[in-house]
Amino acid sequence: MRPAFAAVLLAAACDAATVSQAPVEYRPGQAGTVDHALCLLGFTAVPLRRAAATGHHLVAARLNGREALFVLDTGANVSVIDDDHAAAFGLGEATAMPGGAVIGGVGSARQARIDSLALGGIAIRQRRIVVTDLGRLATAMEPLAGGAVHGLIGQDVLNEHRAVIDMARPLLYLIEADRDPAPVAAERCGAGGEAAPANASGSS
Repeated sequence: MRPAFAAVLLAAACDAATVSQAPVEYRPGQAGTVDHALCLLGFTAVPLRRAAATGHHLVAARLNGREALFVLDTGANVSVIDDDHAAAFGLGEATAMPGGAVIGGVGSARQARIDSLALGGIAIRQRRIVVTDLGRLATAMEPLAGGAVHGLIGQDVLNEHRAVIDMARPLLYLIEADRDPAPVAAERCGAGGEAAPANASGSS
């Protein structure tokens, strides 16, 4: 966790923060659009929610089969779950990381094994997550999301799935297949193809 990120979250918590969600127009079947081009390369779109007070993005997930909400943090090199929520997701005993790693001065970091992680219905090839006490940061995130935020999605997930982010809409594109590029049949991205981002209903 970077200090600047923490400062922005803590400052925003003092405001009447809300989460904005404009309708997402996802157009994989319309030639000439980014959606269509990325669809042909095997990307699937996952909807994001924007915290209006800070501009940070939130992504719905399923961790070990349970619904979760994470901040998308491109500056975090690992994905993190707050210590207070680890047991609720069935995470076993976390083991210490080499060198007694500390996440941005927040607290000591450990690793726990996970059975499954999905973002917007896309299976993530992730079998470990960092567990640490986010403390005041987790509390500060709550008013941005209108409820509990369980942790951060970092570069480990984004790199593994070749993430592309459309900040304006906002959408997160991921390749689910374990290859890059992972082209699909043109029919999948045609006029009768996928009409909405993965798990779009879970983003409202």
